[in-house]
Amino acid sequence: MSRTRMKSWMSPNRNLKRNLACRALFDWSERLHWTISDRSISLGIETGVLCPYHYFGCFDNVDYSQIHHNGIAYSVRDLERALIIPERDRAIIRKWQDKAEGKPTIAFCCTINHAERVAESFAANGINALAYTSEMQRDQRLKVVSEFKAGKISVLCVVDVLNEGADLPFVECLLFLRPTESKRVFFQQLGRGLRRYSGKPHCIVVDFIGNFKNANRIIEYQGLLPFGANTSAEDPFGKRNPKSILSLPAGCQVHFDDHVIELFYDQTLDAAYATRHNIRGILFYQYQRLARRLQRPPTKQDVDRNCVIGSDIYITCFGSWEAFLEAKASAKGFLFDGFDLGNG
Repeated sequence: MSRTRMKSWMSPNRNLKRNLACRALFDWSERLHWTISDRSISLGIETGVLCPYHYFGCFDNVDYSQIHHNGIAYSVRDLERALIIPERDRAIIRKWQDKAEGKPTIAFCCTINHAERVAESFAANGINALAYTSEMQRDQRLKVVSEFKAGKISVLCVVDVLNEGADLPFVECLLFLRPTESKRVFFQQLGRGLRRYSGKPHCIVVDFIGNFKNANRIIEYQGLLPFGANTSAEDPFGKRNPKSILSLPAGCQVHFDDHVIELFYDQTLDAAYATRHNIRGILFYQYQRLARRLQRPPTKQDVDRNCVIGSDIYITCFGSWEAFLEAKASAKGFLFDGFDLGNG
């Protein structure tokens, strides 16, 4: 198949209806190392070509404001110094043991030194782990992948997306241990765990989220925004089906720590990021999370008593509490479909 024809197949405007066509699409995208988009991932999960994911956004107590950023990316040297600390390693291992102990795991790290350090920390806790880096010879990399496939290694620590010889559909857990600075990187990493495999119901994704630049855009990557950028306050959904804006693919779940929600909110209110639709996305998420915990629709007083973001912000954003409830009612049955929102 020509490269031009493949590009037309991967256009987000193309409606691929047949599973066979979907499977061909993903097979080719893997072979050509093309970036998988949010739409193609959603399509793959909905059609059964890819497996669902259960995503956990965990608070990362690293102060990224003290790390040099050149406007495009963080200084690798500064980032390495900030992330390679025993306390963070211990927190990562505890979270992995809680969410995915024993499951074949890929840990995405920021540098070769970071990957080696994370692998050493896991090994020091009795967990078989190795780094997989570009400094290794090809035969050595193939040997590591072979041992990973055989179950001799539980955690494979990598710097960039795995390359040659790394067809790993059995992977059941992904650890995002570096700042996710772009949508491309987010989906590139996510795609590594979504291949179907016998006995694999879903992939667990544990993302460590600190106050790094654009952290709040992770909610956009997940499709959690209740209003599109081109909608208006009078017609928030426009002519589109709300489900296409709000829902995760079938079987997927998203959880965020309370501190992460607060971080998203703080960044979203920054003039550099704030728009009506992404602020509302956080407010809807927080409300749905509280509703799940209370097992009933929360009142304004419930929000004030239990939530990081108070009802006054809802009133500021929607005009009144009643207007918020009306907006929520218009999306009833679609908001965060399939989420397990955890504790408020």
